[in-house]
Amino acid sequence: MDKFQCIIPVILEDYGRMKDKYSLLFRFLPIKELIFIGPESLGIQIEKDRNTCFKGLNVSYINENTIISYEVFKNAYFSIIKSINKKMYVPRVGWFLQQFIKMAFCNICKDEYYLSWDADTIPVRHVELQDTNGIPYFDIKEEYTENYFKTIRNLFGVGKVIKGSFISEHMLFRKSYMLEMIKSIEELSIEGSVFYEKILNAIDRDNLFAGFSEFETYGTWTAINHTNAYKIRKWKSFRNLNYFISVKDINEEDIEWFGLDFDAVSFEKTQCTASVLTGLIRDPVSRGLGPELFYKTVLEQGLLGEYKDGSILSENGRYYPI
Repeated sequence: MDKFQCIIPVILEDYGRMKDKYSLLFRFLPIKELIFIGPESLGIQIEKDRNTCFKGLNVSYINENTIISYEVFKNAYFSIIKSINKKMYVPRVGWFLQQFIKMAFCNICKDEYYLSWDADTIPVRHVELQDTNGIPYFDIKEEYTENYFKTIRNLFGVGKVIKGSFISEHMLFRKSYMLEMIKSIEELSIEGSVFYEKILNAIDRDNLFAGFSEFETYGTWTAINHTNAYKIRKWKSFRNLNYFISVKDINEEDIEWFGLDFDAVSFEKTQCTASVLTGLIRDPVSRGLGPELFYKTVLEQGLLGEYKDGSILSENGRYYPI
């Protein structure tokens, strides 16, 4: 089976939370190099960590400005949103930039495929990214954000093409397809000269807070233009683990247990670990249920808030898939 370059666009703070667990990517995923992409401060810290958490591992760093200039992008971003009432708008420069970096990495990727992996996520069991014939997988979850598909329709004239969602904390991009998609975007009559300017201008002005997903966009475009190039596979991840166990406290026993039912676990920094939930998830009775049944029981009992049809009610009144 092939091994891939794996990229993680990340800021120093988020890298610091997770760095001791990134070695699990080499343990469970078919990767040959782990590439962190971010500001200069990130590169300095990675050099300090080479002989500790990354000893013996092929880890490298790329300054984000060599892929997309932060200042150039920031200026373009604020120029596009200048018509918005800034008192009512929270800019998400970094949130958009990391998505466009994942796309633009195709210009320097050494191989035909490259893996993008979310900075707050770790795998907990062995995962192949291709089938035995070398066909890559699209790993699918359940999610639907209408704003993403409004932008996709504005770009390509199509909407949702599969039942599930292409958003699953990672994606194996094909370099030639990404180059082709970017070229098709830059040829559109939408305002802007480079692909990210055209994408930002394709987003409805009232959706600029969160109106684009690189995974949903690439998956949809590929499904239309290269039908059957990927195989669809269900991806199972535990998205809300930080409520139960912090990333610094997860141990080998936990990893082995979660790996019984899940492919990966995530530690979202906005979630606070509760000791009562830590005790509950490590209780022998809970462990006997298995991780998937345990999680379903917790959700149905409302321990993480109102739960309905596979989603949790958030503070903004919207239901988000778990």
